[in-house]
Amino acid sequence: TALFFSCEQKALNKYNEASSSFEKFDQDFSIELNSRWVKDESFKINQYCKRHGLVTKITNSGLRFLIIKPSNNNIFPKIGDDVILSYDVRLMDPLKTRCYHSDSNGLAKFKIEQAMVESGLHEVVTYLSKGDSALVILPHFLAHGVTGDSRKIPPLSSVLYYIKLIDVIN
Repeated sequence: TALFFSCEQKALNKYNEASSSFEKFDQDFSIELNSRWVKDESFKINQYCKRHGLVTKITNSGLRFLIIKPSNNNIFPKIGDDVILSYDVRLMDPLKTRCYHSDSNGLAKFKIEQAMVESGLHEVVTYLSKGDSALVILPHFLAHGVTGDSRKIPPLSSVLYYIKLIDVIN
């Protein structure tokens, strides 16, 4: 038995055409799937807020927050400031499963727009004044994203943050 192989430019071109159309299909499918996830997640967050009687402010990014205890001062952080937060991070599940807490992990300190923390935290602290306590609901794309945090926060999870802005350092 003999096997013969032949290389033709025509076959290679067909492969390249198929490859690029496959990639294009994947990209469109990925965009559509992400769009559906975001709509579904927004619906779930709306329902969660209704069930719990929460009237939150909603930003253009999709972040939601409710100031639970205002401090009534005018010290607002701005981009480039360091902030210190106490926090209680929970999943938006029926049990409000606790993931992280500043009592056991220490206070969070970060520079606004210049640190590796959830993008939603960078945004929400700019709406708070020093001493404010707030409930923050971050959709997955402002929290830990598609993959979660590989420890306690599963993929595509909306996350509840109970935070207090302890200090603002210019």
